[in-house]
Amino acid sequence: MLFGAIIGDIAGSMYEGKRHEIYDDVQFFGEYCRFTDDTVMTCAIAQAIIDHKTKGVALADAAVANMQAFVRKYNHRGYGKQFVQWIYSDDPQPYDSWGNGGPMRVSPCAWAANTLDAALDMARTVTAVTHNHPEALKGSAALVSAIFLARTGASKDEIRQHIIDNYYPMDFTLATISGEWRYGCSSQVTVPFALQSFFESETFEDSIRKAIFIGGDTDTVASMAGAIAGAFYGSPAEHISKLDGFLTVHLARVTHTFRQMFSQTQPDTRFQVIVGDITKTPADAIVNAANESLLGGGGVDGAIHRAAGPELLAECRTLGGCPTGQAKMTKAYNLPAKFVIHAVGPDYTEWEPETAEALLTDTYTSIMQIVAQNPEITTIAIPAISCGIFAFPLERATEIAINTIKSKMPSHLKQVQFVVSNNNIASVYLNLI
Repeated sequence: MLFGAIIGDIAGSMYEGKRHEIYDDVQFFGEYCRFTDDTVMTCAIAQAIIDHKTKGVALADAAVANMQAFVRKYNHRGYGKQFVQWIYSDDPQPYDSWGNGGPMRVSPCAWAANTLDAALDMARTVTAVTHNHPEALKGSAALVSAIFLARTGASKDEIRQHIIDNYYPMDFTLATISGEWRYGCSSQVTVPFALQSFFESETFEDSIRKAIFIGGDTDTVASMAGAIAGAFYGSPAEHISKLDGFLTVHLARVTHTFRQMFSQTQPDTRFQVIVGDITKTPADAIVNAANESLLGGGGVDGAIHRAAGPELLAECRTLGGCPTGQAKMTKAYNLPAKFVIHAVGPDYTEWEPETAEALLTDTYTSIMQIVAQNPEITTIAIPAISCGIFAFPLERATEIAINTIKSKMPSHLKQVQFVVSNNNIASVYLNLI
């Protein structure tokens, strides 16, 4: 939920004010990375919304109280001069700022609201207590709209069109602005940069790398881009697991409480959980939980081979097997699909837990790489890989599956169907989607 914004902030913190020339060399959790004002203010607004919902405090009052309290607790995190004066004022009033300090903190509003209009009202309220300039208010509205639409299943094209119709023309590419990186911190420039970093991305990490590659106010632009990308792709589990090494116990508790309170106020319509037979599930591609030989086996693997017919086995014999953590694709033959993606997940009993988790992440990454290379695959059916005789713990396997697919999911893939054998497994998926 809030993880995308926080990961982007931490990743961008060590590059602020610089132009990073090597895209692949961006470190998400480097030696000099830290959380900055973007994380502090995002958590302050999250706590304000919690107080508003649980204690009945007016949202504007809760925003003022929590921002003042959080900044005083976490000083020297890159706050602007006017904002610091506001923080320590006994009578804090908005100061007509168009800076991106308003938009950078609104992502919790997109997760706490049940409708876009409600999200926009909340974002305007928490922005206007300081940044009441029309450009800051517009930036907050644009950002919260993109996040809300992303988390409720809108396509990237639909989100982009909404932004064009209501906020910014988006008539540039990152390549056209890459040489002009000393752009300050105005909402009217940095919010479109963050939006475009997401629009041009293929994965969660790609969005943040693109935001950092622009240069300038990298922590804030990457935080805003990460907030959208996290809602659209999901935040990778391997990055979330590293946050404890950067956040205080207090900030981590705020993110946990907020997540518990507002988890899935609206479903992500890109994902569906089906209790049934994967060999009878129509999709462009069906994923087979295969073994390294690719020559069939028990469970889902055997069922898919039987339903597809002998031609599938004949083609698989030409592939030379497949190592654990990887996937290969064949035709689907008699199955209700165009392709079968044979994915070899790890046997949990044969690996150390950390290695097994890394291999399962690699398995789902390989599946998404194949999908990315085949734009005709717009729907896919996936079983609970490694959770049968390979004995992978169900909840952890499900978390890896969902987070990896969300973070690597190409834009042309419109529907992911998780096909499971019973309602107990289905409930685990539904709780994590």
